[in-house]
Amino acid sequence: MDQTLASIFFKRTAQLSAAPAVRFKEGRAPYRDLSWSEFGRLVEEMAFGLACLGVKAGSSAAIVSQTSHLWVASDLAIIANGAISVPVYPTSSQADLRFILANSASQVVFVQNESLLKKVLSVHEQLPNLTKVVLLSSPSQGRSLTELGLDTEIVIGLEELQELGRERRMVEPSLIEERMAAVELADPATIIYTSGTTGTPKGVILSHANIVSVLEDLTQVIPVSEHDVYLSFLPLSHVFERICGEFYWMHSGGVCAFAEGIESVGKNMAETQPSMILVVPRVLDRIYAKVKSGIQGASGRARQLIEWALKVGKEIVEHKAEGKTPRPGLTAKHWLAERLVFRKLRARIGKNLRMVVSGGAPATPEVIEFFNAIGISTLEGYGLTETTAPVSVNRHGKVKIGTVGPALPSVQVKIAEDGEILIKGPTVFNGYFKADALTAAVFEEGWFHSGDIGVIDGDGYLKITDRKKDLIVNSAGKNIAPQRVEAVLKTLPHVTQAIVFGDRKKHLVSILTLEEQAVTEFAHDQGWNFKGYQELVQLPNLRQFLRSEINERSASLADYERVRNFAILPADLSVEAGELTATLKIKRNVVREKYRELVESLYREEDAPALVSSAR
Repeated sequence: MDQTLASIFFKRTAQLSAAPAVRFKEGRAPYRDLSWSEFGRLVEEMAFGLACLGVKAGSSAAIVSQTSHLWVASDLAIIANGAISVPVYPTSSQADLRFILANSASQVVFVQNESLLKKVLSVHEQLPNLTKVVLLSSPSQGRSLTELGLDTEIVIGLEELQELGRERRMVEPSLIEERMAAVELADPATIIYTSGTTGTPKGVILSHANIVSVLEDLTQVIPVSEHDVYLSFLPLSHVFERICGEFYWMHSGGVCAFAEGIESVGKNMAETQPSMILVVPRVLDRIYAKVKSGIQGASGRARQLIEWALKVGKEIVEHKAEGKTPRPGLTAKHWLAERLVFRKLRARIGKNLRMVVSGGAPATPEVIEFFNAIGISTLEGYGLTETTAPVSVNRHGKVKIGTVGPALPSVQVKIAEDGEILIKGPTVFNGYFKADALTAAVFEEGWFHSGDIGVIDGDGYLKITDRKKDLIVNSAGKNIAPQRVEAVLKTLPHVTQAIVFGDRKKHLVSILTLEEQAVTEFAHDQGWNFKGYQELVQLPNLRQFLRSEINERSASLADYERVRNFAILPADLSVEAGELTATLKIKRNVVREKYRELVESLYREEDAPALVSSAR
C-alpha cells in the first residue's frame, strides 16, 4: 500500500484515458459522459485553482452539495493539494453548518446552488478562516449574482476557479504533482462530522491509509471492474457512499453514473442500467414494495408460480450459506424458476443489475432474502464513520440472512464481556478532531468500542442484536443524537419529559409528559372545554398548540431531526415504574420496550392527528 488517494485517481485517468468515467445529467438533457482524461482535466484545473485560493497541504476545504460528479471533482481537487476535505450535509441546520466550518477552519467552501450559497453567506462573518465560496452551478434563470443579491468578493464561480487553475498550471505545471508526492499515507484525507451524544457534531479524522486499506479489502470481497456501471445517489457527505461509492469506483475503474436525486432513482436506473448500486434499507424497501405490488396484482396462477419460484430461490440461498451442494431435484427446480420467473423479475428492477450492497442502517431480512432469491446478489454490511465505513459484509454466494457478514480481511472483531462489538485494524480511525477526551473514551488497549451489541457465529458472521449507545440511526443512515432533539422538545410550554424514537425509521416520533397543574391552568385560561386531566391530554386544541410550538422551536434542527408525530402520557415517567434511574435518568431500553406498541402506532397514523395520547 504505497499510493495515496489522489495518486490512485490520476493513475486511473492515465490507464483508462478515453473510457467513460462519469455519467450525469444537466437540466432536462439526456445523460452525457466525461472520459477519464476529461474528468481528470477538470479535477486538475480545480486543484490548481484551489492552490491560487491559498489551499495547501494540511489546510481544510468543505463541500456543501447534493451528490454529483462536481461533488466528486471538488473532493479530489482538495485532496490533490494535500488538503483535508470536509463534507457537510446540505440539509444541515445553520448551527451545525457554522460549527463544522468553524471547527474545521475551512478556507474554501464549495456550494451546489444559490440556496446553499445564501446559507453559507449567512454565517460567513462568523468564520474568520473562510476566504472563498465556490458556486458549482450557474445562477438560476440566467440571472447574475448581483441580481440575486449575492454579489460579494468572497464568491467565485466554477469556471472562474478553472480559469485560475489553468493560469497557475502554465506558471507552475508540476505544482499539484509535487503536492501529491509529498502526502504521506498517515496524513488526514478527510474529516467527516457525525452527531455526538450531546448533539454537537464530532469530527472523525480519516487518513489516506484508513481509506486505502478499506479499498484493498473490498477488492477481495466485493469485486468490481472497469466494465461495471455504478449508480450513485446516496449522500456523499455520508461515509458509506463516499468510501464504497466514490473512492471504490475511483480505485476499480468503470463508469460512475449520478442520479438526479433519490426520488429519481427508478427512472435513472432504467436510463443508465447499472450493474451495481449502494442502498440504505429505505431505498431497497421501496424497490421491493414496487415489485411485490406487481406480484400481488398478477393473476392467481401467475402469482402461485412466482411464490413457488421464490421458495426455490430461498432454498438455494440457504444451501449456499451453509456450504451445501443443492440436491439434483432442487437444482432442476431452480433452473426452471430462473427461466420462468427470475429473469422477468430482474428485468423489471434492472436488467444488468448484479449486485446491491446495503448499509448505513439495519436492513429488513425479508427484503434481503427476496433479492438474493431472484439472483441479484444483495449483501448487507456493517460499519461506522470511525471504521472508514465497512467493518464486515456478507460474501457473494454465501449470504447469511440476518447477519452483516464476516469482518473484512484486515479487520479484527471481538465481543466484549458485556456484548459490545470491539474493532481493531488499519481501517479504524486514530481520533476525533480537537477532541482528545472523546477519543480516549472510545478506545481501550487499541480496541475501538463501537457502542453496538452483537454476536459472532461459528463461521465468523457478525449479527447486530442491540445498540449500546443512544444515537439513533434512521432508515436513510443518518445519525441523530436524541438528546439534541429532546432538549428542544423540553423547551415547549408545560413539557416535563421528552423521549425521541426513530431507529431504522424514516422519521422521528416522541413521547411527551406534561406538568399537570400548569397545563390545566393554561387550558382553562384558553377557555377550552374538558373534564379533568385525562380528557385534556386528548383534546385537539392541546394537540394543535403543541404541534405549533414544536414547528416553531425546531428551526435549529435539520429536517431529519424533526419530530413528525408524538404521544402524551397521562403521568410522568418514574423511578417506581422502573422507567428512570435513581438519579432520574431515562432508561431508554425500558421505555422503548414498555411503549413499543404506542410508538409503532405513531408510524401507522400517516393521516391521523399530529398527537395521540396513551393510557397506562
